[in-house]
Amino acid sequence: MDYIELIRTAFTQIRAHRMRSFLTTLGIVIGIGTVILIVSVLEGFRSSIEHDLNVLGANTFQVQRYDFSNQGFEEAGRRQYRKRLTRDLADAIRENCASVKLVGAENWKHGQVIAYKGEKTNPNISVGGATPEFALTNGYFIAEGRFLTSQDVHLHRKVVILGMDVVDKLFPLQEPLGREVRIAGQKFRVVGVFDRQGSSTFGQSRDDLVVIPITTWEELFGKNHSVNITVMAKSPELYETAQAEVIGILRKKRKVPPGEENDFFIFSNETLVESFNNIAQKIQLAGIGIGIISLIVGGIGVMNIMLVSVTERTREIGIRKAVGAREQDILKQFLMEAITLCLVGGILGFLVGIGLAAIISVLAKFPMAVPLWSIVASLVVTTLIGLASGLYPARKAARLQPIETLRYE
Repeated sequence: MDYIELIRTAFTQIRAHRMRSFLTTLGIVIGIGTVILIVSVLEGFRSSIEHDLNVLGANTFQVQRYDFSNQGFEEAGRRQYRKRLTRDLADAIRENCASVKLVGAENWKHGQVIAYKGEKTNPNISVGGATPEFALTNGYFIAEGRFLTSQDVHLHRKVVILGMDVVDKLFPLQEPLGREVRIAGQKFRVVGVFDRQGSSTFGQSRDDLVVIPITTWEELFGKNHSVNITVMAKSPELYETAQAEVIGILRKKRKVPPGEENDFFIFSNETLVESFNNIAQKIQLAGIGIGIISLIVGGIGVMNIMLVSVTERTREIGIRKAVGAREQDILKQFLMEAITLCLVGGILGFLVGIGLAAIISVLAKFPMAVPLWSIVASLVVTTLIGLASGLYPARKAARLQPIETLRYE
């Protein structure tokens, strides 16, 4: 019996028991569908957000007091007494690091209201206190007016640069430059407007901010806050060298003993992408785990139904053996039926997973990506499940004695 005939016979059996075949493969459909759905969504999401996670400028990293991306309660408690980062440290980096091009300091107060005459924003505006390097080191551009100058910082001027969300709310029909807005009850003159950044993949706007001189920010919100120090290397080739120089200066200034870990955190676009990838990998592994459980259940179902099929077709097996069918012919036939049944379930699961992933990508507005390895893995896994679940029933069928099978009623 050739393989084309075996496949034709297998599909004949599936069509003869459509509902039973569907219910048998349901576990495989769910398993493969779950894996394909999660892998496709995460791959598409990853490719979509890589650009959005580049929140800093080119060749830029930031020094923060804490690592908020990945620490447990015990680690958070151990690090809560870290010393603050100050603007003096930014000055030390600027003066002593040869590979550094720009050094800026910034601080933030979130959930603020910006007012102009009778209009107010929602209490979701972030007020940043910054040095003149902020725009370049954070990837922001000025659409109108100017950015902060060293004189603004030195003289504690009450000037502000507005994000486009604030402009849209307070100045929908007029020019904002030169107007006075209120921040924390104080008047600030608008000297610039940021270019529109838009929303990230996570739906968070990058335009709901205003920036004022860091010295003025400290007068409004206090000086006992740790600053973030943003550093731009002179070139991509000097990026790692700049990081090493900054770490060395900070450890020296903060008197970190040799052998002890840094009492600060280096944050970069790469660390943010790495944090997301770690989370995505855990989600992917959990989805694969669920899929494997479903596939095991599906494989047991296929084995059970194949055993039932052997019992139902005992007389047919006897007749085939009586006319010359060999044991290996019977073995191949039942193995092919099990494999075909699993492959049909795998293809259905693949289509279901792709369909659900496409719906999610349309609703969430990010592209769908189906890795080639997931397609190959689906076919290989379902074939192996077919072999594993069909081997015992096939061997049982192949070893039936012709005389006993012909007597079977």
